[in-house]
Amino acid sequence: MGFRQLGYKCRKEMRGRIMKLRKEKVKKLMEEYCDGSYNRFAREMGADPSHVHRYITKGIGGGKKLIGGVIKFCKEKHLDYTDYIEL
Repeated sequence: MGFRQLGYKCRKEMRGRIMKLRKEKVKKLMEEYCDGSYNRFAREMGADPSHVHRYITKGIGGGKKLIGGVIKFCKEKHLDYTDYIEL
């Protein structure tokens, strides 16, 4: 995901900003659209199922791969990804 798609004019504007997933909202997203299936949710996000499971159950991870996956998933489902990511 590029800085322009996130609404920034240049890379300098993005520096120092931390993106974080909202774990509870991501879990609800998985339950609503994928019937609680970690495998299906991970496949649709383009991420590894074990990584998704580890993040949702234990809070470990949640880096750029998962953030990118949530953005991709939300765009495919015509959802606003900013509801699931703290910018």
